[in-house]
Amino acid sequence: MTALSPRTIVGARSVAVERTPQRLDPLGAQSAWLLVPLLGALAVAYAVFSTLVHRAQFHDVALGVVAVVVLLIAVTVAAIRTHPGLAPFGRWSHFSVIGVTLVAGCLFDASVWGRNDRIQDDWGQIAVALLIVAMPLYRPIGEVAVSAVVSAVVLGWLAAAQHSLVISNAPLVYATVAATPILALAAGGAGYAWTLTGETLRWREVAREGQTRLEGELRQAAQRMVAQERMTALNAEAVPFLTGLADRGEITEDDRDLARAIADRLRKMSVQSLGRTWLADTLDLALGQRLALAAPSDGPRPDRVDDPDRLERVLTADQRAIVGALIATVAARPGLDPSSVHLSASDPDRPTFVLQARIDEPRVELRRELLPFVSSLNAVAMRATMAVRGGDLIVRFGYYREGGVP
Repeated sequence: MTALSPRTIVGARSVAVERTPQRLDPLGAQSAWLLVPLLGALAVAYAVFSTLVHRAQFHDVALGVVAVVVLLIAVTVAAIRTHPGLAPFGRWSHFSVIGVTLVAGCLFDASVWGRNDRIQDDWGQIAVALLIVAMPLYRPIGEVAVSAVVSAVVLGWLAAAQHSLVISNAPLVYATVAATPILALAAGGAGYAWTLTGETLRWREVAREGQTRLEGELRQAAQRMVAQERMTALNAEAVPFLTGLADRGEITEDDRDLARAIADRLRKMSVQSLGRTWLADTLDLALGQRLALAAPSDGPRPDRVDDPDRLERVLTADQRAIVGALIATVAARPGLDPSSVHLSASDPDRPTFVLQARIDEPRVELRRELLPFVSSLNAVAMRATMAVRGGDLIVRFGYYREGGVP
């Protein structure tokens, strides 16, 4: 068995998280996902409308149609790739979406080149601006600024180079008209994301202080549960046994065997109480009431967490919050068999956690309830997957790069 090294713990907890709403507030960013397909649909609708308006100005109609199709591809990819189930939305996804949208705008300009009357009703800059305004929710502001400036320069240069416009003015004016929507909406989206991430960071500081206090309460509650189990075991086994010995006034060989068995069980409970972990406490507290109602036990609670190397130590405060919410959500499902819940941790070099449970509920409903937490784990420097087969739920999450550091 390989022990969890301090280097792995430090490396996992020191992973730099991008300053974006998707990374800092995964569940909040998920609720804003619908904005992307809506803005994309608006961009396509305007592109179709603008294409119809320009129908008398085309020198290549087919190229104009291709431009709209390319834009539709970019919008579709953006809507799919930003979906919470595929989090996180990475750098190359961002550049690809904006790049393809920019290509679509350039194709439209090429389709009306030499016959275009006005820059104001061209759809290239509007489409790029509508998609880029949502990017600060998923990508760092500096990165979005780069894509916005590049798009503005390209479309601005194409506008300045056109010579068929009915309004005569300096090329710089045409470039400004084309570049302004892109830069303005990018700045607006960046300002909103900056404010949102700032508020999120301040809220996290407050939440972290509260979590520190709650962890102490969690530990005390778990200790009370263990103490109650030990007292129950004493009352159910040790006290009747000693009372029987006192009444009989003699000790038999069977009494010695029974005394050893009772002592072994009490010793095991004491050892378990000393080695309890955050995962064990969280799972026991989430399932405690349901287990007591389903099958009241007067013996020690079975081990539901298999983490001999204490791999839970690699989890950051944000990851613990999400894992705790995931466990609580699973424990609250009405179709859950509480005795089937088990959480194991393995591979100290690349810590991996597996949560298993038997839940008699429709697969679609389970995915709807649990997928946000799986996506949130993906957004906080982990790799998480969920599988539901015949009522058996398996959620796997952990680190996936060499050395245990994602």
